Amino acid sequence: MKRTLLALTLGGLLSSTGALASNVEVYGVLDYGLTWQQNDAVDGTSESSLKMLSGQYIGSRVGIKGSEDLGNGLKVGFVLENGFATDTGALGQGDRLFGRDARVYLDGRFGYLSFGRMGSLVGGNGPYARFGHVVSPFSCGWGDLGGHLQVVSLGYEFIDNAIGYTTPKFGNVDATVQYSFGTDVNAYGDGTEGKSSVDRLLSGAVRFQNDALMVAAGIETINHAQPSASEANLDDAVSYNLGANYNTGWAKFFFYTQIFENYTAAAKTTTFSDAGGVDGFGINVGIEFPALNGTVKAGFGYGDFEASRDAKLTMDTCQTTVGYLYSLSKLTTLYTAANWIHSDYSDAYAEAHPSAAENVYAVTFGIVKKF
Repeated sequence: MKRTLLALTLGGLLSSTGALASNVEVYGVLDYGLTWQQNDAVDGTSESSLKMLSGQYIGSRVGIKGSEDLGNGLKVGFVLENGFATDTGALGQGDRLFGRDARVYLDGRFGYLSFGRMGSLVGGNGPYARFGHVVSPFSCGWGDLGGHLQVVSLGYEFIDNAIGYTTPKFGNVDATVQYSFGTDVNAYGDGTEGKSSVDRLLSGAVRFQNDALMVAAGIETINHAQPSASEANLDDAVSYNLGANYNTGWAKFFFYTQIFENYTAAAKTTTFSDAGGVDGFGINVGIEFPALNGTVKAGFGYGDFEASRDAKLTMDTCQTTVGYLYSLSKLTTLYTAANWIHSDYSDAYAEAHPSAAENVYAVTFGIVKKF
């Protein structure tokens, strides 16, 4: 039913594009990747797999966007972006019709203001993201490979019921703030938007940017839903984020670090979690440069985590990744990457989680087609 609704929605918008406005645009990304992965667990067992996966390099999507010029430097626009799995056709982002973006925005001399569902500030998607591909050569991650999500907390990639605002630039500096009245409608249960019974999020960041250097610093806070958070002895979450990139001309360097408390989980691939929350810090560095008629990428990350309420439960993780992009055209790109993750666990955590992955090896190869 939802796929039929998506087809009807896109078809209707396409058929009426000319009548609506000449600047309405339909766009998309198709990403197909073959990924081999092997996990060696702390109990000595090992398993491997070879899978066709969607969105390893760039999340597969189809979207519609447009804007209207109201004069006096003011524009009003919209973005509706659907995420889906190219290998199965299934809807993504919790089976949502427009799970990646569903916004109306105002863009003018006062800044850029949006309402709806959007990518989070401490993330890699949408116009308000400040700590994604701009602070890592592999963005938040190519699937389970690379990126900084392996060495930091796991917050929200997208948020519902949100307001986002970015100020105009003052010299080379701007500021962004974002608030969600209820981060994930699929997790509300008996909760109510805008009440303490659902997760709510507030974040802000300041960014400096010129032709060669970008530096961003930001804070994210999450008010965990009650009474379940109190029952789990889970306090509200907070993270402090600092990221940068510097383009020397011959190479681009990346840096990202985060200190956090009371998130429900950390480390995307070898996920570390505890009901009472997770504290920790992570650092990720990387480089990309032109070579072999394409772009070579490399990154290294380290994360140190412990349970907020039990210092005996810990994990240290290291990640090393190399990758390569080759453009067949402006719209078609080949990609490949190899990744090694090594995680050390405390005896108490290993005993409670015998299948926890100690070593993860992965190789991916794929193609991206944009339109």
